[in-house]
Amino acid sequence: MKNKKFKLLVAALMIISLLSGGITGCGSNSNSDSKAAAQNTESNSTTKAVSGSEDKDTFKINIAVDSGTFAYPFWVAKNKGILKKYNIEANYQTYAYGIDTINAVQLDQADIGEAMDFAAVSRLGGASELQFISFIAGNKLSAAKLYVLKDNIQKVEELSGKSVVVQKGTVNEYVWAQTYAKFGIDPKSVNPLYISSTAEGLALVKSGDADAIWAGADISSQVEELGGRNLGDYSLIGFAPQGFLMLKKGYLEKNNEGVQCLLKALKEAVDIINADPEEAANIVKDNFKIPVENIARVLGDTIFDIRLSQQDVDQLDSVTKWSIRNKLIKYDFSVRDYIYLEPLQAVFPDTITYKK
Repeated sequence: MKNKKFKLLVAALMIISLLSGGITGCGSNSNSDSKAAAQNTESNSTTKAVSGSEDKDTFKINIAVDSGTFAYPFWVAKNKGILKKYNIEANYQTYAYGIDTINAVQLDQADIGEAMDFAAVSRLGGASELQFISFIAGNKLSAAKLYVLKDNIQKVEELSGKSVVVQKGTVNEYVWAQTYAKFGIDPKSVNPLYISSTAEGLALVKSGDADAIWAGADISSQVEELGGRNLGDYSLIGFAPQGFLMLKKGYLEKNNEGVQCLLKALKEAVDIINADPEEAANIVKDNFKIPVENIARVLGDTIFDIRLSQQDVDQLDSVTKWSIRNKLIKYDFSVRDYIYLEPLQAVFPDTITYKK
């Protein structure tokens, strides 16, 4: 009898131990997250990235989003209550382009950012701590079109000597470089009109200063109304930009479990987008200053997923090597040294087809 009572007591103690901290998941930060939270409480939350929380049931994260494609899964996750479902408290910071979100992570103003391949790899090399953890969104070849604004331009080769709209530091810069290379245009013969926002690009089109612009579905109708003639889409250069999530390695090591929860939330969000782009457009319409039908077209031209495939890494590698060879990137490095698979491996192992 005494032996039976002893066994029951041991079993009860084991259950209590598990409930009090042994079991962790998307409603509870791990012990390492709690330690990180304690360390981060000394930082000013308005200028430094804050991870973890005194409330062990909440994972806090500062998210930098762009004003376009990449932001959609994050806003769907927020607006549909998916973040709350996974006990994630997210502070959103909105920037013009994906490269701006990566810069925010580099400066510890945000914990996570997202950018297209060229912009992302342009911040690697040297002492960079940035790591790729997942693909999130990729353009279809139909996602952007090359518009010319002057009657004396009938084909791409005739852009030599003309003024073109360039989003400097973004994948758009790489797209133009590919355009010059594919059609034998001397880059030095082209006058780049650098912009820091889509609105600036439209202003250059409207004023007549621009001769050509690559435009996505969010602004293509406006460019056409201003006299833009479509010469073709990304098929012209055989390249469609792919986008990725990036965080610093130190943050990932301290907040692995919280990042796993975020990946789960984003996966639910992209499933909603892929199932019904029009419904998703209505979910996020209040977060953007463009017509809901334009949002739906952008979503239809975009592939959303949480994964890391061999093709994803091969494209990152190809963009990196071409950019280094053509001096668009100053450092020489292997992109495979900047891939961190642990969170994705833990929650969606079947989505990883990349082999080191």
